Amino acid sequence: MESVYLEKEDFEQIFKSQLKTESYSMSIETLFSRRKLSQINYKPYYQRNYVWDKHKATFFIESILIGTDIPPIIVYKKDSAIEVIDGRQRFETIKRFLQNQLILTRKGLWTLKNLGRCSYDSLLKETEGKEIIETFLSTKIRIFEFQINSALDLEQHVEDKIKKEIFRRYNSGITPLNKFDIDNAIYVNDEISIYFKHLLQTDEQFSSKMFKLFFLNELKTNRKPKIGKILQFVRRHLVLGELPLVYYARGANRVEISQKLYEDLVARTKNFETLCNRFRQKVQIVEKIDRFFTAREYQHNHLVYECLLWSLTILEKEGRQIEQILDSDRLNQIGQQIHENLISFSETESHYYGNILERFSFTALVVGKSFNLDLSTHISVNSQASQRIKQLKNERVIDTIGKLKELNSLRITKPEPYKITIDDIAGKIVARRRFTIRPAYQREEVINLSKASAIIESILLDIYLPPIFIFKRENNVSEVIDGQQRLLTILGFIGSEYIDEHGERSRTKNHEFALKGLRIIKNLNRKRFKDLSHHEQQKILDCGLLMVEIEERLNPDFDPIDLFVRMNDKPYPIKENSFEMWNSWVDRDLIGKIKRNEAKHKDWFFIRAFANSDGSRMENEELHTSLAYLEYKQAQGHDIWKQLYICKQQNRINVRIRIFKEITQLLESASGSVSDKTKFSRSIKSVESFIRKLELVLLDKDIEDEVEKRQYFRTELTSIFKAQRDLKRYKRAKQDFYVLWYALSPINVTMIARYRIEIKQEIKSIFNAFKRVALNNSSDIDDDLAIADFKQLVCDFHSTYQQPKRQLKLSQEYRNEAIAQQNNLDPISGAPLFIGDRVHADHIKPLAIGGQDVVENIQIAHQYSNLHKGAKYG
Repeated sequence: MESVYLEKEDFEQIFKSQLKTESYSMSIETLFSRRKLSQINYKPYYQRNYVWDKHKATFFIESILIGTDIPPIIVYKKDSAIEVIDGRQRFETIKRFLQNQLILTRKGLWTLKNLGRCSYDSLLKETEGKEIIETFLSTKIRIFEFQINSALDLEQHVEDKIKKEIFRRYNSGITPLNKFDIDNAIYVNDEISIYFKHLLQTDEQFSSKMFKLFFLNELKTNRKPKIGKILQFVRRHLVLGELPLVYYARGANRVEISQKLYEDLVARTKNFETLCNRFRQKVQIVEKIDRFFTAREYQHNHLVYECLLWSLTILEKEGRQIEQILDSDRLNQIGQQIHENLISFSETESHYYGNILERFSFTALVVGKSFNLDLSTHISVNSQASQRIKQLKNERVIDTIGKLKELNSLRITKPEPYKITIDDIAGKIVARRRFTIRPAYQREEVINLSKASAIIESILLDIYLPPIFIFKRENNVSEVIDGQQRLLTILGFIGSEYIDEHGERSRTKNHEFALKGLRIIKNLNRKRFKDLSHHEQQKILDCGLLMVEIEERLNPDFDPIDLFVRMNDKPYPIKENSFEMWNSWVDRDLIGKIKRNEAKHKDWFFIRAFANSDGSRMENEELHTSLAYLEYKQAQGHDIWKQLYICKQQNRINVRIRIFKEITQLLESASGSVSDKTKFSRSIKSVESFIRKLELVLLDKDIEDEVEKRQYFRTELTSIFKAQRDLKRYKRAKQDFYVLWYALSPINVTMIARYRIEIKQEIKSIFNAFKRVALNNSSDIDDDLAIADFKQLVCDFHSTYQQPKRQLKLSQEYRNEAIAQQNNLDPISGAPLFIGDRVHADHIKPLAIGGQDVVENIQIAHQYSNLHKGAKYG
């Protein structure tokens, strides 16, 4: 059986000689014409589902309307048939909008807010709307087309590998912006953000306070919080007192409302230094509270301090001197009550609506009581706050047609990509200082060595890299808007320096790195640029990168930060060790079996429920694959607790697969080896057996209707996972299924069928114990002991219901004596039985239903009657 990957020689021959690459642009009107759509398959089997929500889809449509460049759509063409290799989400979003299946949302619109609730058809009914649609249809989309020489008759599996290789290279390695990266770009020129960014970089004492008080969990894992994340925290808490907490807890419009409040704060603030100093004062007070609580051994966590920081803002609004909270008696009263009610500040599911309201309400009650104030008005909705928020939402609605005309210059002068060699880029960056790779709005270098190595491998294999977007300012200095990570990777590999945001010569974090994890040119693994042959070095230096240069001179209204956010805010990237990625390259038969099995039970056996495939990140298929991996390991005789890792973290128990990327390694092996494929296919089948066992356990009453029965499975399974906890909403987790699988997998189906009622009750007891360990906040309980007790509970369950191994060996002499004692009768059939007959030693109570492998449970029977008896008893 061949490797799942193309061999280096085949790859180079095909990509260099037989694969033609073409770049061109096509209007939306032409690309989505009826004839063209009939030729395009935008969701081949190796593609993931459509996962964009309506807000992201709206954001993308707006980007097209205002003239933002979007990444090219990558297609594979054979004869007249076209497959979308990269760009399904973008392609389908446009298609849905054109077919009136997408209603634009206000939340998704950043600039053209008055298009909220508009659809394609509704816009066509208005004069201005028709102009907007005309603009949309005339927009050109860039396309990279790969096409095999028509004279070359490739086998289907080879063609499949080519498409999958292209898919992987355009879909892996994407590192999307975090929310604080986006905010860092949006607020790059904001005076408050600039003040605190400088403070965090220069005042080690202040930054240490922020880390210790509000980001303690990250420090515990030896991760220093990024400055952008702390700045986001500061901006949020500067306006949190302006917002009734019920609005913040809801989450639906939390970000938009907070941004509006912050913009309003900035607009009406005359003295930024005074505002910032007041915040610093509050942080200092919280630090003193921390020292007081620690000295008196009052339990606390970062959520306690976040709530107390908020309470200081509220006290200030109430006209109180916030230093008064440091009164010893008052702090004793507050600290004692928090200590006794720390469960209100539980870090488990702390982002849920109810939990947010609970901790802030408790803080308002405790702090308010100590000051003889009623602070509940800052928690609940009130008409004044509602009116203000409504007013903020309706502000700055931009005239859409006016805005489109303002940006029309960019659409008209949209530049075509041009090529520039890596050698020329390196010379421009260092020698001429006319090239800024990391303008202030760019994020830090984040790409890892495996992803960086894949970029170098693509260059050596002549695979197009996505274009790099440059903004050329009127002073002739060019800054990178999109493509920073690719450029830094290339410069780092060849050992070139670059000019950072401060105008200083800098080196990348992976300066002169060695290649790692190459899948095609494996012989170059562990080699640095200096170790390559002269030909390979020259190939890299001569590689032409595609550049899209937008000139400020021709586009005076262009905002590079807006393009940076729109091109880098990539939602839901494909993770490397996920079913979305496995789906793109694993053996088609194996993937098909997993998908079919998942579809059989998706209405009740799921991590997440979906009405259709929209929005599904293939989590349920990934669950089935994970369970098949565990079945595979168990069948090979591995200790499952070496595959599963159980620990207690932040007052909750966690069970996960110890090394998740081992699933990827197993799938790669199963895709390239007949033997491993056969074994993994058996494991997929074993997961089906596990689900059948679970159905037996769950069903404990008469239900004739199939739909009603499956709904009962769903309800009962969730009930087991909730473990008697009074939760209005419960989100299933992989660890629930891992624990359930571990409990049931060793028990045979006959045993389960006989003792299904008892087993269901014991499974409930196991999960009750599992969740009790997870919720136990007491520090005087040893974590290891609690986990050991839980494991022992499951072990005892197995001892009760697991079929014992057949180990008893009976001598011929014993068999003859037993036949005589049975009066020469077969105890099963009653037929005559004589020494010399073909006989079996039969367990009176079968092992399959709990019988013991002991002499007292043995009788001698005819071979045929024993086989006919099976697991019957009594």
